Amino acid sequence: MFKMFSLVLLSVVSIAYSAQLPPFPPSKGATYLPPGQGSAVFGSGPSGSEGNNRPQAAAERSAAILKLDQDVGEQGFRYTFETSNGIQAEEAGDLSQSRGSFSYKGDDGVTYSVSFTAGEGGFQPQGAHLPVPPPTPQEILLALEQNAKDEAAGIFDDGQYRAESSGSNGKQGDFGSANRQGNFKPNSGYSY
Repeated sequence: MFKMFSLVLLSVVSIAYSAQLPPFPPSKGATYLPPGQGSAVFGSGPSGSEGNNRPQAAAERSAAILKLDQDVGEQGFRYTFETSNGIQAEEAGDLSQSRGSFSYKGDDGVTYSVSFTAGEGGFQPQGAHLPVPPPTPQEILLALEQNAKDEAAGIFDDGQYRAESSGSNGKQGDFGSANRQGNFKPNSGYSY
């Protein structure tokens, strides 16, 4: 389904660029730019400017498709395209998985590139400018290691509260199996 969406989107973009369709007519009060960045309403700015004042706007308005190659068949699909304003994209795949990449020039003049895979694991992009999660804290890594050791030793803690269980410190009402002894039954918990 993702691949079909990609192909439909590519087709729409290709048709729009090749037909040089005019922009949608603005609705009264429609904003286009964040406050303080040039004309906030289509064609009604104080300077009489129309639309977007971003550095790349002029190149985007007059962009043309320089290269377009696509092949769709029963075994899979592939496409590649390039526009005059520096956008490049390619993707290939079949019903279960696809791989591709795209790049574009940002308003700061830097070319941003993203490569990706899409399939059973979802959409997985990679790019130098994309954020990465922070490292897993050492305490969490140690806890995961201890859990793996306990499971290998046959010790399971399902996290269920049992008022009748006795903790290693003698208190009643601890969670799971604090003393790590007894027989675990998935439907009823530990028995001692």
